Amino acid sequence: MFLGGTALEKSLSRYLIVTDIDDTLLPHEGEIPKRNLEAIHRFQQKGGKFTFATGRSHYHCEDLYRTLGINVPSAQNNGAYLYDCTTQTIMERTFVPRTANAYIKEACKVFPDMAVAVSMEDDFRAISSPESMEAQKDYLRSRQVYHIDEIGQDWFKILFVRAPEKMDELHRWLDQHPLEGTYYINSSAVFCEMMAKGVDKGEGLRKLARVMGVDIQNTYAIGDFYNDIDMLKAAGTSVAVGDGAKEIIDMCDMVVGPCAQGAVADLIEYIERL
Repeated sequence: MFLGGTALEKSLSRYLIVTDIDDTLLPHEGEIPKRNLEAIHRFQQKGGKFTFATGRSHYHCEDLYRTLGINVPSAQNNGAYLYDCTTQTIMERTFVPRTANAYIKEACKVFPDMAVAVSMEDDFRAISSPESMEAQKDYLRSRQVYHIDEIGQDWFKILFVRAPEKMDELHRWLDQHPLEGTYYINSSAVFCEMMAKGVDKGEGLRKLARVMGVDIQNTYAIGDFYNDIDMLKAAGTSVAVGDGAKEIIDMCDMVVGPCAQGAVADLIEYIERL
């Protein structure tokens, strides 16, 4: 953790910080540490550009935009698109191939106990609903279920939801029947996400730097887990949360304190002293 020192009153406009949300900015259970909020607002007041890269869609981040005072674009759905909350504009879109429609139909035949949802520009829509799915999250359970042919075909991300003990079977099928132009990652014990090839948080960070006119060497990425690796590699300086995965700590240029103690504030205080 970075201790001591006085923040200089100078412009930080050349710097861009891109943070992961869960277990980096925001503890797993709890609120954003007060230290983080104070440091973020101070960084912004000095001209610094602060934003996040997340697997979430923009309509699931409205509270964060307000709380953090985000005034620059963010990378959503793991970099599938950028969103400017100040103008409510979606930019730099990358959709999964439209052949995904038939692919999902086949997957649901093979795994009738699996839930599927797709991320679209205006909503996150469930397109299958097993009668019994303990692994399914409440926000999927409570949503209206659509027939796959009732919705449009421009999808940023496909989410497969299945019980943890059945995920290996799904992975084997996905490996044996790849959908051209896509790849998948696990985002939790019950979630498997499919996106277009070339979409990841690292590409999201590069897009953010480009649209904001920031030299990539002046970008900082901070994260805690394996799905942050691409973003950390893309940044000018990679920063690991102190209680993150060991592989992340080992690969990063810097290590700050634990998430709940204000890891993001540690990073900002370091930049203020440069």
